[in-house]
Amino acid sequence: MRRARKRMELMRPGEARGRRDGPAPADDASLSRRTFVFKGLMLGGFTALAGKLWKMQVVDAHIYEGQAAGNIDSFESLPAARGLIVDRNGVVLANNRASWTVSLVPAQLPSDPQQLQSIRDQLVKALALPDMLVVRRDELPLGSEAYVLKGLATLLGDDPGQLTGNVLHPSDGANTVVVRKTLTPADAASLGDAAKRLPGVHVVNTLDYLLDVNAGLPSAVTLKKDVDRAVALSLEANALYLPGVAVSDDTLVRQYPAGPEFSHILGYVGPINQQEYDASLSAGGTGPYLPTDMVGRGGVEEALETDLRGTRGGRWVQTDARGIVIAEIPGRRLDPSPGLTAVLTIDKNFQSAVTAALQAGIDAANAAAKKAPAVTAGSGSTTAPAPDVGAGAVVAIDPRNGEILALVSLPTFDNQLFVEGISDQQYQAYLNDPYKPLTNAAIDGEFPPGSTIKPFYATAGLNEGTISPTTTYTCGGEIRVPVVGDESGGNNYKCWVYPGHHGPMAVEQALAQSCDCFFYNVGAPGQQIPGTNQLLHYYNPGDSIPHDFSGLGIDKMAQYLDDFGFGKPTGIELPSEATGLVPTPKWLFQSSLHAYWSVGDTINTSIGQGHLLVTPLQLAAAMAAIANGGTYHQPRLVKALQDGGGQVVHSFADVARPVSVAPPHIDVVQTGLRLEVSEPAGTAYGKFVKTGSAVGVSGKTGTAQYGSQNEYAHAWYTAYAPYDSPRIAVSVLIEGGGEGATFAVPVADAVLSAFFAKTNASG
Repeated sequence: MRRARKRMELMRPGEARGRRDGPAPADDASLSRRTFVFKGLMLGGFTALAGKLWKMQVVDAHIYEGQAAGNIDSFESLPAARGLIVDRNGVVLANNRASWTVSLVPAQLPSDPQQLQSIRDQLVKALALPDMLVVRRDELPLGSEAYVLKGLATLLGDDPGQLTGNVLHPSDGANTVVVRKTLTPADAASLGDAAKRLPGVHVVNTLDYLLDVNAGLPSAVTLKKDVDRAVALSLEANALYLPGVAVSDDTLVRQYPAGPEFSHILGYVGPINQQEYDASLSAGGTGPYLPTDMVGRGGVEEALETDLRGTRGGRWVQTDARGIVIAEIPGRRLDPSPGLTAVLTIDKNFQSAVTAALQAGIDAANAAAKKAPAVTAGSGSTTAPAPDVGAGAVVAIDPRNGEILALVSLPTFDNQLFVEGISDQQYQAYLNDPYKPLTNAAIDGEFPPGSTIKPFYATAGLNEGTISPTTTYTCGGEIRVPVVGDESGGNNYKCWVYPGHHGPMAVEQALAQSCDCFFYNVGAPGQQIPGTNQLLHYYNPGDSIPHDFSGLGIDKMAQYLDDFGFGKPTGIELPSEATGLVPTPKWLFQSSLHAYWSVGDTINTSIGQGHLLVTPLQLAAAMAAIANGGTYHQPRLVKALQDGGGQVVHSFADVARPVSVAPPHIDVVQTGLRLEVSEPAGTAYGKFVKTGSAVGVSGKTGTAQYGSQNEYAHAWYTAYAPYDSPRIAVSVLIEGGGEGATFAVPVADAVLSAFFAKTNASG
């Protein structure tokens, strides 16, 4: 550098090589002018720069301070891992896996239309975002809304009234209402053409819909969860060219490795809706959820939502101007607390075995229904199994403590689809399935119980003294109950063996052979006929001598059914449990039927027909009370809640109470139930071929008629074993399955065989 400067100093003006001597006045003047202009420009530039700096540092300081703070410090919510659900042996039934999520921050998207369109096209293609069908209410022609929506309903095959109500009165009050969430390309094309003729109806892409309803939102909106890792990394690598697009790998996706056979027990998780989110907010406007959170829907997921969801945490991070995280700020993090693990009373392998047994029973009943002609039942009406038998339920319970050992409802559904995003086509298929796969028939199905209700009336009659173990009634195949003023007429009530008959019956034999005529006498009351000096009475075939009724009456019948848990929820840890129905005169008069109770209503109720309705769970829990000698245990599906270290945080205690029946009376009923299986005349004799006689099964068959003319029948069976020291009680229902002894008993046989094979193998 020194040599360069020295050389420059030596080459002064006028001394350069080849320069001619002599003045150049014109050139000097031009140089002076250029120098002046250059200096002026320099001075102006520095003045402008100084002014800009002054404005930025003084006038606009607060603006840039706010932007700088926003760019540097950002709070991020950290989701909590949802608690596991495991079976009684620790086998995982529901867990979580990490996945990639792509979100949009509408406020950070570019305002330039071309750039926004480029981002939109990249995301739609990379994420394979589907189209959806929406209606914009403000675009419907005034006064013709119903006409347009009726045309849309016809196009979709939907109910016009329901679709119109959903669109014109949406629960969230939104202007844009989603009619079909996911369209196939073919459906999108055909509906897109049709939408051109229906004002306000549009086929739009998922991304466009989200941008429309979340325009300008400063928080993230989930675009797609469970994104393929390669796709997510590709989008993340191009973050510089995708402003407003966020990619994260901290999302946990719920998964159900146990399969659909557990869907009714577990339920699933789905997005929180606006009403639920608003309801969760405290007075200060905060709550345990974010608008993007998932919550439990049905099953244990919903029932134990508070315990399973965990507590979210948070952290402060440094971000750049585009909102991209640079680093986490040390010391400003609160780790989330995972949800508790729910330990169920269910055994996974036994649940699978019960599911297989029930499916086999349904298949057998369905095959028989397609072959068998109509038959004449005891009531004289023509009955046959309902066509295409396809539904049923099984409940197995431990009579010693109320623990549910298996709970199956068929058909089932794939709960994983609801987590990953079920298509409209599949959801509609579930809704339109006549066998109602989304309904848990084990707890939410209400059915006439048929003869399975007889053991509970027997205990009531014995306890009230209206019958004794030696009380005998003669079954002639039917009874005739006259009407007031006409002893020769009246109504005939047949036994199921009609035109045969059972002959003289005491309570144990009546249970074993399921004699209807005996239980007509157990139920019908010994009361005076209004306006006469006569008691309610009946006639046996070929007998002109009247026989007075002396039974319980409907009020006492209802009282004892209530004591055994009928007509109300059992309290199991599952949502949407049905109450069933124990009818009374007051109920009948106040119902939509607005009718007066008659002795015929009591007679029908005494054999589990008429208005009486029960759930399979109620029947299993009630039979467990008879099995154990008179203690009703509230059914329990959850054993305990554990923390991450496996320590029990909460145990679910056995809630038990004695029924108001003396043990000796229950002993008599137990004998009758044992005879049903062990005595040749019993309705289930010789049918436990898999379980074997060594186990010792006691039970009660049931064939419950239904239909406008009682033309169909549900197949029931309820049982417990071993009879002298019960460890399991079961109820089996095949909807429209026909005779219980023919189709429900083999299911119970397979269930009990699987249970004792498992328990014997495990010791």
